[in-house]
Amino acid sequence: MLELLVMQTKIGGVNIIKEFFKKNWWRYLIGITFLLVIDYMQIFIPKRIGDIMDDLKLIKDFEVIKLSIYSILILAISIMIGRFIWRFFIFGTSRLFEFKTANIMFSHILDQSYDFYDKWRTGDLMTRFTEDLNAVRMAMGPSIVMIIDTVFMSTITIIAMINFVNPKLTLLSLTPLPIIGLITLFFGRTIRKLFKNLQKTISDLSDHTEESYAGIHVVKVFSLENTMKKRFNDRSMKYYDAQMKLIKTWGLMFPLIQFLASLSGVLAIYFGGKMVINNEITFGQLVMFYSYIGMLVWPMMAVGWVVNVLQRGKASYQRLMEIMKSKSSVIEPENIDRSYKFKGHIKINNLNFKYSGSEKYALKNINMEIKPGEMVAFVGKIGSGKSTLPKLLLKFYPVEDNTIFIDGIDINKIHSKIIRDNIAYVPQESFLFSMPIEDNISFAHPKEVKKAPKYAKIANVHEDIIDLPEKYKTLVGERGVTLSGGQKQRVSIARALAKNAPFIILDDCLSAVDTETEEAIITNLRNNTVNKTMIVISHRLKAVRNADKIYVFENGEIIEQGNHNELLALEGAYYSMYMKQLIEEKLEEE
Repeated sequence: MLELLVMQTKIGGVNIIKEFFKKNWWRYLIGITFLLVIDYMQIFIPKRIGDIMDDLKLIKDFEVIKLSIYSILILAISIMIGRFIWRFFIFGTSRLFEFKTANIMFSHILDQSYDFYDKWRTGDLMTRFTEDLNAVRMAMGPSIVMIIDTVFMSTITIIAMINFVNPKLTLLSLTPLPIIGLITLFFGRTIRKLFKNLQKTISDLSDHTEESYAGIHVVKVFSLENTMKKRFNDRSMKYYDAQMKLIKTWGLMFPLIQFLASLSGVLAIYFGGKMVINNEITFGQLVMFYSYIGMLVWPMMAVGWVVNVLQRGKASYQRLMEIMKSKSSVIEPENIDRSYKFKGHIKINNLNFKYSGSEKYALKNINMEIKPGEMVAFVGKIGSGKSTLPKLLLKFYPVEDNTIFIDGIDINKIHSKIIRDNIAYVPQESFLFSMPIEDNISFAHPKEVKKAPKYAKIANVHEDIIDLPEKYKTLVGERGVTLSGGQKQRVSIARALAKNAPFIILDDCLSAVDTETEEAIITNLRNNTVNKTMIVISHRLKAVRNADKIYVFENGEIIEQGNHNELLALEGAYYSMYMKQLIEEKLEEE
């Protein structure tokens, strides 16, 4: 535990453990106080047993012996109650730490910008939330008990052995103790390194498993079951090897400590037996002494266990801090200005942007203006940058100052919460939660679940939902697997509409429906969202020809802009794409 606190000061950043102790020190204080009292009370049980053994020779009245036995029972009951109390406070507090830290970590991750999710794998994050957090929790609870038992219990037991029995016998019996200390120092660092490696293999295995299940349709379509089995087996073998290395090290250390602890008992019988024969100590004192040795065995064995738990906790805490030290790359103002009234007047001046780690610009010299109430379309080939711009408007990624303005205010001076509260965004990949359809649609406003059909009708998915067995109560499978691609996309649009935001962004989110259906849905949306600003990103030009303004992207630049007729009149890139799509439609009809 002390190692974790020391390490906390070295790491800096978020003082999770320090802050937790500031607020919950009294819980540990109560638990430790009861633990110390119980440890102290345990010292008197062997003494009472030893006294009874000696008194049997002198006292003929069994009633006197009975009183001694009753006193032992009272001590045992008191110890039982005390153990419950210290377990409740110490173990319970470590569970409280686990609960609070999990919430802190989850909140911290939710506050990160998109480049955080580009960097971290799902399986790795899950391992840190489960395996690593549990390892730190063990260091915050059970290891504290073991440390106190090892130090305090050992100390008072040795003192009792010296005072109640014999100093010479105590010294002879405890000669293995220094060797135990050397063994724990030798194995400690090795265990920490091996555990860090183990956690990494668990992350890799978890990530591969999660990814395999998520992409099961692709695996089935390409008949790659055997390939995926082999890849899983490879990662599983790495996990097994890492686990076995740790087991071998831990398996060698623990028996060594156990052997040395048991050796103390052998020495006690050997030398103590001689002392009884020579009348240096009584038989009752030998029984008492052997009981004390038994009380010392567990603390001595616990040394190895504590080292193992602390080293695991230390390694896992470092992994948790890797997450907690990450900071959002998006600039946010200190306070959220709740008085700000979002109108959605967008102006972009000479915007250049490239993703972290990339040398290529995703957007170059972008200039545009989107007025409130307009319908604007972004078109272009895949990778042209048309989908990147909406992500910047939503503050998913950082931009330079004085490049994007919302209602005349630099976007870096507006809190992302205000922006995202006022923009309904439907991404390319539709994601639905494992809950009923009506709950998915009313996700932003759970209390307005009864309005779900209203927005489903606008998104042209109401009839599809009515045809389902449970209608709006139909439970959506993981990632929306129970619905078709087109249904998922339209439910996602209904969810965005239910947000009732003044600004709507549709990022090529109708690719799973035909051109006529997409055009009909967009027209329906336009008619039902009067006075709302809308950005529609689509590779089907026919679906966006009624937009107030169309921007044509190519290689991250806007190469053409204007309405449908103006762009056709230019006979440039837009004209070529439009005519090509018309020809393709005619060929499909034939």
